[in-house]
Amino acid sequence: MSKRVPHSPSSWFWPRKESTWHKLRAGDITATSAAALFGVSPYMTPFDLFHRLTGAVEVVIEETERMLWGKRLQNAIADGICEDKGWRIVDASLFLYARSIAFPGMGASPDYIIEDIARPERGLGCLEIKNVDKFVGMDEWTDTEAPVHIEMQVQHQLEACDLGWGAIGGLIGGNTPKVYERERDREVGEEIGRRCVEMLDRVKRSDAPDPDFLADYDTIRTLYRNATIGKQLDLDEADRFESDRVLALIEAASAASVAAKHADEDKKRAQAELLVAIGDNERVIGRGFKVSAGTTHKSEQTVVMRATSFRNLRITKAKEQTA
Repeated sequence: MSKRVPHSPSSWFWPRKESTWHKLRAGDITATSAAALFGVSPYMTPFDLFHRLTGAVEVVIEETERMLWGKRLQNAIADGICEDKGWRIVDASLFLYARSIAFPGMGASPDYIIEDIARPERGLGCLEIKNVDKFVGMDEWTDTEAPVHIEMQVQHQLEACDLGWGAIGGLIGGNTPKVYERERDREVGEEIGRRCVEMLDRVKRSDAPDPDFLADYDTIRTLYRNATIGKQLDLDEADRFESDRVLALIEAASAASVAAKHADEDKKRAQAELLVAIGDNERVIGRGFKVSAGTTHKSEQTVVMRATSFRNLRITKAKEQTA
């Protein structure tokens, strides 16, 4: 059901079922995808986002142990941050969803809607909670900023929800909170909104962005997963331009495979020697490097692989025929 939230003209929804929530989001560009519109997401590229929106690529996120514990601890983290900051949680609906009026197809699911008890004139805000690995927090979460894709996620939320302020709350390593209050940056939010509309227009026109062949490797393998049985491209008979281009790519892939094999051997050799050199030290620092060498324990488990299809490229040199 769509309702209104005070101080926000956006459309708000409180579905009771997760399946309904997914249907609401389908076809929209949500806050977790905002950074992809600018090519700065660690999870997807503009090309990948386009094909997710068309339905050509289905993404199934396997829940990690950290993600599971993040969900279990989310409310406790939010309650603690709000207690420390003097905020009150107004809405903690599990499947809360908001859609922009100004930018159709721009949506967001804030973790929490909050208010500042001491400063009610600020109106409602949104709170995004992250449960952050200790070493990720040390490397990527500074005293003044969260990682850029999370900063953009919150500005997307503020634009889609039409709220004036928000906050990012990260719990680093289980015991160190980092909280960043953010005012709505209308210039940034409007640019995100425009790019949402542009991307959705591309989807309607079937006009995919250019791929990044490295970052989009898995996406391309999925898109081109079907080969026609018996169909063959003969480079000796093909158009010369096409033949030269394909041959250059084959030679490049073959050379890279050989180099990768040698590089992997060098890496394993160096890592084995490094372990002997550092002994039981968990970390090594100094002289421009940080090395983490902690012990990882894996319990016995049965791994179930989801059914999937992909192209398997194998390159071999043709044997020269004797006269």
